[in-house]
Amino acid sequence: MKKSIQSIAIIGGGPSGCALATLLNRKGFKVAVFYLEKRPEIIVGESLVPAIIPMLRELGVEDEVKSYSTYKPGASVWVNKDEEATSPFSYGGGNLPHYAYNVPRLDFDKTIFDLAVREGVTFFHQVAKIEKTGNGDELKLSDETIKGINNYFNGQPDLIVDASGRSRTISRLLQIPTKSGYRKDVALFSHMSGTEAIDPYNIHLHRLEKGWCWRIPLPGRTSVGVVINPEHLKEYGKTKEEQYDNYLKSEPTLQKFTSKGKRETGVVQYDNYQLISQQMYGSNWVLTGDAGGFLDPIFSSGLFLAIKGAFRLARIIGDGKDPDYKTYQKEQLRELDVWQKLVDTWYSGSLFTLLKVGQDRMDTAMGRFLGPHIQKHLTRIFSGEAVYRPYSRNFLNFVTGSMLDIMRVVGLHKRNIKELEIK
Repeated sequence: MKKSIQSIAIIGGGPSGCALATLLNRKGFKVAVFYLEKRPEIIVGESLVPAIIPMLRELGVEDEVKSYSTYKPGASVWVNKDEEATSPFSYGGGNLPHYAYNVPRLDFDKTIFDLAVREGVTFFHQVAKIEKTGNGDELKLSDETIKGINNYFNGQPDLIVDASGRSRTISRLLQIPTKSGYRKDVALFSHMSGTEAIDPYNIHLHRLEKGWCWRIPLPGRTSVGVVINPEHLKEYGKTKEEQYDNYLKSEPTLQKFTSKGKRETGVVQYDNYQLISQQMYGSNWVLTGDAGGFLDPIFSSGLFLAIKGAFRLARIIGDGKDPDYKTYQKEQLRELDVWQKLVDTWYSGSLFTLLKVGQDRMDTAMGRFLGPHIQKHLTRIFSGEAVYRPYSRNFLNFVTGSMLDIMRVVGLHKRNIKELEIK
């Protein structure tokens, strides 16, 4: 990797690429973003976590985001259609703001894009064609691309950043090994009007008879998404629209909330889940955002991780030292791994079991002692803070694992975790 970085080509004009471009431009680097204006009607990742708010403040866009979003004070988890556990972010304590926002993603992405434009970042509305140079894993912009941008970099850029999202431009070109999750679910979602109102505007997460769903209150609409094994969907129709509409009508929990609703958008499908590149940098390139790794959306970590990756990369490039890409890769992989372990507690049923046991045992001395402690650290999953506090991570590992096993052995609860796993 070149030690002296002056010019940087960023592939991708989404939030991660534009946030990185803004931060590097502020530090005096010569930056250009390659992008194409191809955006779906709606985009997954509409519910922010409190951990992203300090970064929005540093970028200077929180007030703008607030102007078109709904205020999100917490998260509500439903074990079934009649049992709810709600945690305001304030229960988590800590140093983060006790709120976040539910955002229309097209508006949010435009905010981060427009910020980069206002601050003087150069954009090229074209594909950046990347080629191998024949020198190890070194890459270059093709001659055609260099010509198309009028030799903007006066030759090749010193660094190429892949922020292309799930297109994973560099990973595909170099066939970088990946680590995938054990589940192969798909997400189907749309925006609906006329659904049952949500107040306060928490994100609502529901365990269903098959899969799980989210309800995210947005201005004038509700984002309703279903995450489910594709094998289950076959019985509900051939197209994604048929499958989505018929499943909403047939599933008791969804029927309760959406029976009077009207779909205001098409149905969008995401089916490439939990994929992490095992190499994040090379001779003159580095990955950030979803291009480096993405996870299941259950804890709303995707957009936060994309923006945080941009901040982390901007720091190591622009801190005046030789960029420490090895440490960057280690931090990125470690963070994705910790989030993945939290995701696994959702699907295994251990998180739901803990919620149920907590409800059952709150009238005991142990329940009154442990209850507030458990609630605080569970809330930190949904705020994004649990990942960064070793005590929270270790405590959650204990209460969703060993503690449940011990309680079952001594007869304090008899629930089988398998009964509450996501089918």
